[in-house]
Amino acid sequence: MTAMPPTTERTVDTPPASWGEAKITVAQANEFARSVTPVRAEQETVARNLLLFPSTIKVRGIFFEGVSRIVADSQGPGAMAGLVAKAGIAAKTTAFRAYPHRDFYKLYYLAARLLYPTAPLPEGLRNTARTFFPIFKSSMLGRTMSALMGDRPTTILPLLARAYNVSVEGNDHKAELAGKTTLSWRCDVEPVEWYTETFVGIIEGSMPADVKVRITVEERATAGALARYRFRIDW
Repeated sequence: MTAMPPTTERTVDTPPASWGEAKITVAQANEFARSVTPVRAEQETVARNLLLFPSTIKVRGIFFEGVSRIVADSQGPGAMAGLVAKAGIAAKTTAFRAYPHRDFYKLYYLAARLLYPTAPLPEGLRNTARTFFPIFKSSMLGRTMSALMGDRPTTILPLLARAYNVSVEGNDHKAELAGKTTLSWRCDVEPVEWYTETFVGIIEGSMPADVKVRITVEERATAGALARYRFRIDW
């Protein structure tokens, strides 16, 4: 599947129809990808990721709300309204309701480009993903878990894996300490390119300011419709 050539003009001024859990066409994926980035290689990746995204994966509304706050704080409330319209997703979400994770990715791609317009899109995604843990931590569930998480990687990361499982239906995350300063993280997740950048950003965003982490991909394989990773995290 090849993305259409980049363009600087949009032929449709009205917001795109919501995809929800429906199967989408190559044309739909390409059209949305062109709205994210003018770079053809990035367009092709965005379109491919969305086209192959499993409709069974869902995410809690707290992440839509969190990205909304970040964009509004940085660019103003009008900017977020524009992104929602461009993405063709629900204008309002409920924190603990589950929504199609593909819809969140549409918002995530657009927000990363808006917040980091001069960076390559994978770098913008990593930077944006650094905000995901603070978003979760400020939620009701996050505040409940924070007392148990503490402020060290040895306590934060295993509970972060559990929080991931609660927040994203259709993912499976397991984290086990493999030494005093090493953790093994295994997960079955959406089969998208740039997942590593997202994961690295999330882990970096969860760490205290005095802790630097090094994340290595030790395994990447397929697991049915999902991608299977094993990450090694050292600090």
